[in-house]
Parts: sequence; C-alpha cells; structure tokens
Amino acid sequence: MKTSEKKILVAATKLFSEFGYSGISTRKIAEQAGVNELTIFRIFKSKSNLLQAVIRYFAFEGNIVEKVAHEITGDIKKDIQIFSDTYYMFLQNNIKMYLIQIREIDEEGLKFTNTIDYTEFMKKYFTKKVEEGKFKGEPNLISNSIVSFIMGIFTLKVHAASIYHDTDYRELIDRFVQDVIKLYCV
Repeated sequence: MKTSEKKILVAATKLFSEFGYSGISTRKIAEQAGVNELTIFRIFKSKSNLLQAVIRYFAFEGNIVEKVAHEITGDIKKDIQIFSDTYYMFLQNNIKMYLIQIREIDEEGLKFTNTIDYTEFMKKYFTKKVEEGKFKGEPNLISNSIVSFIMGIFTLKVHAASIYHDTDYRELIDRFVQDVIKLYCV
C-alpha cells in the first residue's frame, strides 16, 4: 500500500468514526491525511469507495476472506459450519462498521464489501466441491443462502432484539448448517 493511500485510510477511519460518513468531507479527510483532496479521488474515485476501502482494510478481523481461507479444512461438513460461524462472528465483531454501512452509504456506494467478497469465496469453494463430487447444491444459491440467513439473524438481533429474547441464535445457525449438510453433501 502506498504511503499516501495509507495516510488517507487512517485519516478517514478516524474521522468517519468520530463524525460519521455524512458528517465529514473529503476536504477534511485530505487535511487530516496531509494530502491534496484530488489525491483521494485519484486513488479511490469517490467518497463511497473510500469508505469501502476503510471497511475492507480496517475491519476488526481484517479481510474475512483471508481469515476463512486459513480456517477451512477441506472437509465440506466442517467447512460449512466454519463459513457460518466465521461470518456471524465477523458481523458481531464489526458492528460499528455494519451500522455505518446501513446508515451512511449512499445509493451509489457498495454496501457490505466484505460480504460480497465472502460470498464469492464460498461460491468458488462450493463450485470446487461440486466438481469433486462432494457437493450437489448450486454454489451461488447456497453461498447466498448462508450469507442471507446469517445476515438476517444478525440484523434482527441488532435492530429487533426482542425477536430473539428466548431463542439461542447459535442453535438457529447450527440447525441451518445441519440442514444444508443433509440436503447437499454427498
């Protein structure tokens, strides 16, 4: 990463966390980083892209794809559980970044960059397992289902906690994982 890019990311992270996405201008970020405002647009193209870079590089656990790539075992049954658990904990550990994305990113910006990357990683994993004859599900559908299910639980837990007041979210995730395994693992 270039020095000016890192300076901008560090400044943006600090200012977004203090003032929110809407509460800070690219001019202020440039001042904090000690660069020209045009440098921000040359490197990131837009303020939304800058926020996505902040989320990708400064999330609590870093890049979720790199994290899960080191945890998967090759055993599809174990790996489906790892995919689900890792994604839920990633959301939980990065709740501030999640809330910024929900509230702050305009319609032009991509929301949930790490989730998009994570879904693509799972899709490639399941495609490989289909080719090996170990999985009979449609990779895109299953990847999107896992992410949608976990994101749904997490979103409701954050925004409507009373729904889960007498339900263990772990039990929900584990049951979902077991159903996916039963339906699609060969």
